[in-house]
Amino acid sequence: MVEKQRTRGLNAPKGLDQAGRDLWSSAQHQLKAQGTWQDSDAPLLESYVRAVSLARTARELAAREPFVEGSKGQLVAHPGLRVAAEAERDACRYAGALLLTPEARQRHEIKAPEEGGELAFLASVA
Repeated sequence: MVEKQRTRGLNAPKGLDQAGRDLWSSAQHQLKAQGTWQDSDAPLLESYVRAVSLARTARELAAREPFVEGSKGQLVAHPGLRVAAEAERDACRYAGALLLTPEARQRHEIKAPEEGGELAFLASVA
């Protein structure tokens, strides 16, 4: 039995904040528009969205107190900065695998349908 193609897209996974749900929706829309979305990509998209959300949260927390006291009383960078950097690195890797970055689209000769559109901010993570 052939399933009808969804027009609305898959719902965002549970546990995402509003920014994460918005990113899920925008990224899925972009992937459909460029002709690369398959429902089986959902776990990879979820990993991407969660990595971006974690990076954002970690950076916000670290921004409040960029330096903290280390184990020997010395001043050290907030541990959230490392978490953010690792999450951003992961997000970039996932974005490349999903063909959401300009470099990945160029490598696979995919023309982005909405240059400067709703996902223009993805380039800042990649």
